[in-house]
This record gives sequence, C-alpha cells and structure tokens, in this order.
Amino acid sequence: MVTASPVQSAEFDAPLLAVEDLEGRDLPEWWELVEGRVIELSPTGAWSGLVSVRFYQYLFEAASTSGRGHAFPADIGFILFADRRTMRSPDAAFVLRERLPGVGPDLRLFVPIPPDIAVEVLSPSDRLGDALAKVAMYLQAGVRLVWLADPDRRTVTVFTPDAPPVTLGTEAILDGGDVLPDLRVPVADIFAP
Repeated sequence: MVTASPVQSAEFDAPLLAVEDLEGRDLPEWWELVEGRVIELSPTGAWSGLVSVRFYQYLFEAASTSGRGHAFPADIGFILFADRRTMRSPDAAFVLRERLPGVGPDLRLFVPIPPDIAVEVLSPSDRLGDALAKVAMYLQAGVRLVWLADPDRRTVTVFTPDAPPVTLGTEAILDGGDVLPDLRVPVADIFAP
C-alpha cells in the first residue's frame, strides 16, 4: 500500500504537524504522516494484501527462529525521523532486537524508530513513482534493506543504501542480507497462487 494525496481539510492545512499533534483528531481510517502532513491511504487489493501477509510470515518465522528481532505486519506505524513529523506504515517490517529491546505493553503507539527491513507491495491503484519515493524516504531514514514487490510482474526489487537496486524474478532467492541472514525465500513462493 503506497499513498494517496494529502487529506484536504482545514484541520490538516497547518504545516509541519508532529505525531503528538494528531492525538484526539478525527483522522482517516488509513493514514500516514509525511513531512508534517496527513496522507490518506487507500485499502490494499486482495492479491497484494495476501503477498504482504506472506512477507510478514517469512519475516516472523525468521525472527522467531533466530531471535534476532521483531517482525511487524502491515499498518504498524514507524517514526522515520527524530523530528517525529514522518510516520510510515510498510506492508511488513523487521527491527533488530538490539535497536528495539522492549516490545510489549509499553510500546502502545508507533514504533519510535525506522525498521531495519521495510517491505512495500504494489497494489493495482499504486503509482510506481509514489512507491519509489517511499523507498527513497526509507533509505534516507536509515532502513538497511527495502523490498518493493510487484505482484503483477512477480518480482521483488531489493534496495540498499550503498548499492544499485536489484530486481529478482521467480527463479531467484530473496535473502535477508546481513540484517536477517537466516532468511532465504524463493521469490516464486512469495507469488504462488
């Protein structure tokens, strides 16, 4: 799920809102905060939603087996920058345990740091340019590994801060790199009907 246009409401026209400024406000059902502006999201499509769940399952299994960290499903908000004016919700994510040791009832709102792995899955209504802008924002925030999945083409493009993107087809194996080295998934399995 990527983003739609900013919510057009006088309530949200104030520049540079922070996460704390949104408490108690009437917000859209699905939203993100991008550079101080509330962005309404559209629901994901069924097929892309299923692909998102598969990514979460693979991350969860690898995180549970290795004990290296925490996997998060779609719609969990991550604060990307210290100014708290950008909160994004990847379709699946992973955070190393040493960066986020206390996951429990005290972590009631958003994850206060960017993830180590962020997954975005294109929906039919998503624009590639918007998805690539979101990938760039993740990398700028320090996300070490971003996967952009295209269910229609059955590809996963891997982005890292220090290398050109690599697009993997169904014959390839997707791995968690140095973030989650135990994770190895055939791309064909991600897009299996």
